[in-house]
Amino acid sequence: MEHYIYHVNPDKESKLFFQLWQPSAKPKAVICLVHGIGEHSSRYHEWAELFVEKNIAVVSYDQRGHGLSDGKRGVIPSYEILMDDIDFALKEVKKHFEDTPCFLYGHSMGGGEVLNHLITRKSNYLGVISTSPWIVTQEAPPKIVIPFLRTLSNLFPYISIKTSFDAKRLSHIEQVCIKYNEDELIHHMVSFRLFIDAYDAGYRVLKNPDKVKKPLLLLHGTDDQITDPNASKTFSEGVVNRCTYIQYNKAYHELHNEFCRLDVFVDIINWIETQLAENK
Repeated sequence: MEHYIYHVNPDKESKLFFQLWQPSAKPKAVICLVHGIGEHSSRYHEWAELFVEKNIAVVSYDQRGHGLSDGKRGVIPSYEILMDDIDFALKEVKKHFEDTPCFLYGHSMGGGEVLNHLITRKSNYLGVISTSPWIVTQEAPPKIVIPFLRTLSNLFPYISIKTSFDAKRLSHIEQVCIKYNEDELIHHMVSFRLFIDAYDAGYRVLKNPDKVKKPLLLLHGTDDQITDPNASKTFSEGVVNRCTYIQYNKAYHELHNEFCRLDVFVDIINWIETQLAENK
């Protein structure tokens, strides 16, 4: 396996930290991976290695305001900029793997982002993988509060607040939770704009299953305490003939770090193999 890290400018003001994992031989596919809120791409190192063993390359980056990328923690200029960053990441994929079939993969907030990208942007990836997506959060504020938060988002878009978070909700595996708490690159900051934009983006996804025009693999744990598996199920049922939806009984939020992780990995690999076979 070869592993590369580098910074690159998507615009004049910002640098994003990128990582690339690739097999020694020419890969049969490449995954563009978008991480969740508060975390960073290095948390997926072991997960990426599994794909490399199956001759699949992985390209990922730290989102703005996260990890080793520029930006105030938990602050975004706008959700559309996050969509632009995905476009930029896909260009990076093509730069390294010009003729290799690509899949867009997002987890949690990243899972919501890739769903939004799927329904609002054009791209040449073969399909999308979304795990535990932020469509609806389990602890979303009452709808009566949203107009107030929307006002704060307009008045103070770049002010962020620290949220409380129990890492035990990520996984049943204790070591995963311990490592998360000890990770110095993890943060728990969320700006009013980030929350409102992601909140709106989730409901945009929920209302537009008919706009899914490419194959979609949607995965969620039934006991996720962070994002709502029922929202994923409802969305999947509205996608005609293009969505494969799999639930994992008793699993928490981070399916790639859960007791069922190998089952999740096999399901992803099998789905990718199916898409590759159908697009020969």
